[in-house]
Amino acid sequence: MPSLIMIEQKDAVLELVLNSPETGNIVTEDMAQTLEQTLRNVGSEIKLLRLRANGDHFCRGRKSPPIDRATATALAFRQTIAEGPLRLYQAFRACRAPIIGVVQGEALGVGCALAALCDLTIASESAVFAVPEMDHGIPPTLVISALAGRIPYKAISHLVYSRQRISARQAAEIGIVGQVVPPASLGTSSDELVDLMLKNTAAALQGVKEYLRHAARLEPDAQTSLASSIIATVLSSQNR
Repeated sequence: MPSLIMIEQKDAVLELVLNSPETGNIVTEDMAQTLEQTLRNVGSEIKLLRLRANGDHFCRGRKSPPIDRATATALAFRQTIAEGPLRLYQAFRACRAPIIGVVQGEALGVGCALAALCDLTIASESAVFAVPEMDHGIPPTLVISALAGRIPYKAISHLVYSRQRISARQAAEIGIVGQVVPPASLGTSSDELVDLMLKNTAAALQGVKEYLRHAARLEPDAQTSLASSIIATVLSSQNR
């Protein structure tokens, strides 16, 4: 039986492929755990990761673990429903190397969150993004936690309350996506970006991600201190 997450290291690139096209790459608990563990164990030699999906859709959401809604306590809901996705989202943020997301078709709920959490995201012009959980009376606070800090407050509110399906161009305007390309160019465009980034050292690429991850939360003096520390560390490592 083929793996639902295909993982392959090609030189300094770690390729992650969602491989459940018959479900629209809906993320199961096992898939989420595999992704989380992989991201947390990325070595210093990895320059970047690329997350893509087989089939027509990037990711159409999440399959929640079974739970007896009639008897479950709030603590049970938190442990069963919430903790897994939150750990996965944190693993995306904490991964030491930048992650390139490649999106086609639908990116719904968790799929939209993962697209936003990637450090760089390229989407097909035909891609569609939405947060439809409120259709089922579920407040999508977990997805919102992934979008917060990535896209503006008003954009999050509109996605959540309106359940509107937005185009790749609209997703780029609010910051979910960084680049939109014709469907036929999606693979080539992501390959070109990978090739460009591979010209840099792992230390330089990882240094940029570390700075971007922390700088927005720091006071100006701390921002400048972190900036000088990272560039000094990276440049000194290149002289060894």
